Amino acid sequence: MTKRKPEEVRRKEILDAALRCFSNKGYHETRIDDIVKESGLTKGAIYWYFKGKRELFIALIEQHLKEDKTLWKEFLEEYELGPDFLIRVGLLYLKRHIEDRWLSPFYAEFVAESYREKEIREKIDELHREWREMVREAFDRAMQEGKMKDFDSESLSSSLIALIEGLMNQYWISGKEIDYEKIWIQFSKALLEGIRR
Repeated sequence: MTKRKPEEVRRKEILDAALRCFSNKGYHETRIDDIVKESGLTKGAIYWYFKGKRELFIALIEQHLKEDKTLWKEFLEEYELGPDFLIRVGLLYLKRHIEDRWLSPFYAEFVAESYREKEIREKIDELHREWREMVREAFDRAMQEGKMKDFDSESLSSSLIALIEGLMNQYWISGKEIDYEKIWIQFSKALLEGIRR
């Protein structure tokens, strides 16, 4: 008799299979049957955990946000706050998103769908708000600790996130021909060194 996997393990297997399918074929071209085949599970097993393709799609971005929050907490524990923190952590975050062969194409698909569907647009707006809040809090703490000059941390947070997303898009669109590490380091150093105390 085979032992049944815990629900969270099974759910993750389904989400991982859905991520690969959405990244390869896009949201509209992916069918539940594709996810069934990719996961090796039955259609009934997929529907036990998720109502359908749309719910899977949204669950993936929620999982992504949860992973980002965990990663950010680890960064805050590991590195000292200040301009160097933001340069280093921004690069680590950028690398994670660019070098994950499934995550970047999925995220691009998610952004594209946000133009078409209100619920997905609201989900990506929530994701951006959470990112801005995490970065803003780090800036605010660095200012309170006297490591950075006073400035509008909300605007700077939005700008850094836009740069990261823009570099991700350029990297994938250009066929991986841009040196995103060099661009990030040069820009962030120029910007953040200007606000160091």
